Amino acid sequence: MTLPLLLSLAAAIIPTILYVLIFYWADRYEREPVWLVVVAFVWGALPAIIVSLIGEQVLGMPFVDSPESITSSIIQGAVIAPIVEELAKGLALLLIFLFMRSEFDGVLDGIVYGALIGFGFAMTENFFYFVGAYDNGGFAQLTVVIFLRALLFGLNHAFYTGLAGIGFGLARTFRSRIAQVFWIVLGLAVAIATHSLHNLGAALAAVDVSGLGLSLLVALAGIGLVVTAVVLAWQYERTCIRSELAEEVGSILSNDEYAQLTERWHNPLRKRGPHARTQAYRMHLYVELALRKYRLRHADPGEAMTILQELAQIRTQLATPSEVAFR
Repeated sequence: MTLPLLLSLAAAIIPTILYVLIFYWADRYEREPVWLVVVAFVWGALPAIIVSLIGEQVLGMPFVDSPESITSSIIQGAVIAPIVEELAKGLALLLIFLFMRSEFDGVLDGIVYGALIGFGFAMTENFFYFVGAYDNGGFAQLTVVIFLRALLFGLNHAFYTGLAGIGFGLARTFRSRIAQVFWIVLGLAVAIATHSLHNLGAALAAVDVSGLGLSLLVALAGIGLVVTAVVLAWQYERTCIRSELAEEVGSILSNDEYAQLTERWHNPLRKRGPHARTQAYRMHLYVELALRKYRLRHADPGEAMTILQELAQIRTQLATPSEVAFR
């Protein structure tokens, strides 16, 4: 491999790993299964990219004869690309929402899954942009593009798909199919709109550098919105755990464990000492118990039977000595 190719690969992968770890850490109370996290990331990195390339090529055919015009650039970048890419990424969210419902509890899960899909997409897309930048302008242009795409706007795709994930997460809290469809469609629409605004700013920047200000504004607003949603989701989950486990104190849960689970900024899944793994395992089971008890209150009859079975299994695991259960 040549040096530019290695630099492009490193610039695409290393920041992505750091961003992924931050978002995975954000799910403080109930970490998602590693295999599902990997599937979400890989979907963004491969199938979503392929679907987007095909879709954008097909829909962009009418503009092939005028690739350099500002109108063509705006239509392809601010209209076609956001719709195709967000639908391609959102398909993975829909599949998780429909077929892995036990691992999709609410808004925070939606943000995490959406961000991971977005990071996978951005990693692959960035790599090709970096290679193209070097071919067009050498190391100088490569450096600029790395700064813009990996650092300045490095969270954008995670932000867009995270917004769609918020819609799916809100839909998860409603029984009504109409309400679920409404929140899912709204989340995808907001994701497409913000993606479109960013790309519009980037397209206008080719004519007037002030267009970059629009993209920066969208990026800052996106980061602020996602951080706010994460904090609110933390508060929601802590409130849920506090209310649902209160009646379990003294039976399967000690006062000390209850205090650790409901402490304001403490991460209950992070433990130290000789029995750290088994303690973290029990804390995870308590969180699962609380979230499923809460979900049971809002479940339809069909889903309620499944949740009751899951609750019985969790209680059995909690009644088993931790060392045995963990093995």
